[in-house]
Amino acid sequence: MLPTDITSPEEYEAALNVLPIHIRDIVESRIDVLEEIALDRGQHLMVKMDGLRIEYPVPITGRNPRFVTNQVGNFRDDGRRGINGTLHRVSGEFNEEGLVDKIIIRVARVIMGVAEPLREYIEQAKGILVIGPPAVGKTTLLRDIGRIRGEVLGAGLYIIDSSNEITGDGDVPHRMMRHSRRVKVGDPLEQAPKLKRGIRNQGPSEVLMDEVGYNGDVQLLMNASRAGVTAIATVHGSVLEDVKNNLDLCPLLGVTEDQRTGEYRKRSTACFDTAIEVHGKGKYKVITNLDEQVRRLLNGEPAESTRVGNWPEFQTSGLSHAS
Repeated sequence: MLPTDITSPEEYEAALNVLPIHIRDIVESRIDVLEEIALDRGQHLMVKMDGLRIEYPVPITGRNPRFVTNQVGNFRDDGRRGINGTLHRVSGEFNEEGLVDKIIIRVARVIMGVAEPLREYIEQAKGILVIGPPAVGKTTLLRDIGRIRGEVLGAGLYIIDSSNEITGDGDVPHRMMRHSRRVKVGDPLEQAPKLKRGIRNQGPSEVLMDEVGYNGDVQLLMNASRAGVTAIATVHGSVLEDVKNNLDLCPLLGVTEDQRTGEYRKRSTACFDTAIEVHGKGKYKVITNLDEQVRRLLNGEPAESTRVGNWPEFQTSGLSHAS
């Protein structure tokens, strides 16, 4: 299966409907390729497309962010809001008077098939850690991983939707994730409590989460792993070594810091047996036998990985091994 945009015209229309009409007129013809629309008071209209930021000579006044706010409703404590029936995200920032003066609309395209090159790893994995910097496509990949895992696990896959970007902000999950169960979080402070309740009360076979590493969720994932509940989660970082060197995240790899020497040591089994580094759209490095590879890193050796996807030298061959 080739990656396919299954975003409906109605979903794109929903993103356009929250914009002031003069801004809508500018972006409407390209809404299906835009990634972000930024309305910052006192600046010009800025859009992001194919990783590039493009400025239009259209001044943004205070009325423009307020118009969007009136369309989407009040923001949650994390400064975010979804658009019902879609996966789009609207983020707001406020001035010292508490008035919204910056808006970013992240246009979410529902891409089915981005995880297909990784299917053999996804189906066999007992826990998957997805690693990548912001805006590199982790959530898009995570959603498609959830689709593949949901084919097998069905309601046994329990999605903890931290910002309601995986399954959407509405009462009904997006159709792409219809086989799984989900709980909306919204407030990041609620992520760990809702994960805890879900594990205790819902009996999941596997939990799937975005942006792990905050508000106590690391310890809960470790406890779940010991109880036999596998996990799929994303974290910020560029490579596996970044996770190993992060005091908040390294326990997920079974690593702790020696308080006397400051050295990192392997103390227990990782919560995952597979890691996927996201190096760009369609560019992945897969690390299997994760415990062994973490030990290699601790010994000063590079982790062994497999390149998957559209790396230039692998355009025709698909999969190829590389260190």
